[in-house]
Amino acid sequence: MDFAILNGKISGSFDYFTRKTTGILITPPVASALGEGQSKTVNGASKTNRGWEFLLTYHGQRSGDFNYNVTLNFSHFRDKITDLPENVRPAYPGNIDNTIIGHSQFDIFGYKTNGLFQSQAEVDAAPTQIGAGPGRIRYVDINHDGKIDANDQTWIGTTLPTLEYGARIDLTYKKFDLSIFGSGVAGRKGFDVYTLFNNLMHSRENVGPGVFDGWTPQHTNTNVPALTLKDNNNEGRTSDYFIVNTSYFKLRNLQLGYTILPKAVFTRLRVFAMAENIFTVKSSKYLSPDPERIDLNPIPIPRIFSFGVNASF
Repeated sequence: MDFAILNGKISGSFDYFTRKTTGILITPPVASALGEGQSKTVNGASKTNRGWEFLLTYHGQRSGDFNYNVTLNFSHFRDKITDLPENVRPAYPGNIDNTIIGHSQFDIFGYKTNGLFQSQAEVDAAPTQIGAGPGRIRYVDINHDGKIDANDQTWIGTTLPTLEYGARIDLTYKKFDLSIFGSGVAGRKGFDVYTLFNNLMHSRENVGPGVFDGWTPQHTNTNVPALTLKDNNNEGRTSDYFIVNTSYFKLRNLQLGYTILPKAVFTRLRVFAMAENIFTVKSSKYLSPDPERIDLNPIPIPRIFSFGVNASF
């Protein structure tokens, strides 16, 4: 739906989409004992995709030499696995009791945590957990069978944002023009690899400053486990200990220009200065430098400054 109101001062569009996809082709992993050449492409999950996009522009009324336009955009997307053949289930997150059906392929499957064990008495009273001890991460017994194992994994978040949004402002005054653009996401969670590097010890690797806040019997007001090089508790496993708010807003582009109208050679000459990836607003709980890149190698996008000339003959 496209629309314009108030004599075109406000315009925009709204789109809603839905799609069903069946038999998605995948190459599931095979046991190494089967030897090389055993991998094959088969039909995997079927799923639905639904979402919407909304665009809104306000065309400012010219006031003398000043004019401006403001554009906002919002979107939402969600996919859901609707069918999963038995022969490809190991290729998707989930287990026998808790499959990915009804969830998104971007949902996170892992363990829930409940702080750190503070004493041996807490360890003795808790479900059996290999590697448990004072100062170790406590995992939640999801299926209430009295022990912590792979069957206690559940869905602990999604890397899909609830909302994606952006804003662009264009202003002109006489021969000057200014353009500002920013965008971000809201309602998203993801894995923070810096929490792993910062809070846990790793043999033959440097450690982050988080280890200085590690649990000890004299320092229990912390979420950093007791320091150890022997991870009997398997604390690097996927769990909500590493899942944090990865929502963010980025001021992506700022451009200032000045237009010259020379009488000879050029019909129009514009000089400009531009800055990209100027700053990011993110949750203080997300330690990695760039929440837009929630992966195991979150190298931040560089900040760029440039100058240029646009010429018309």
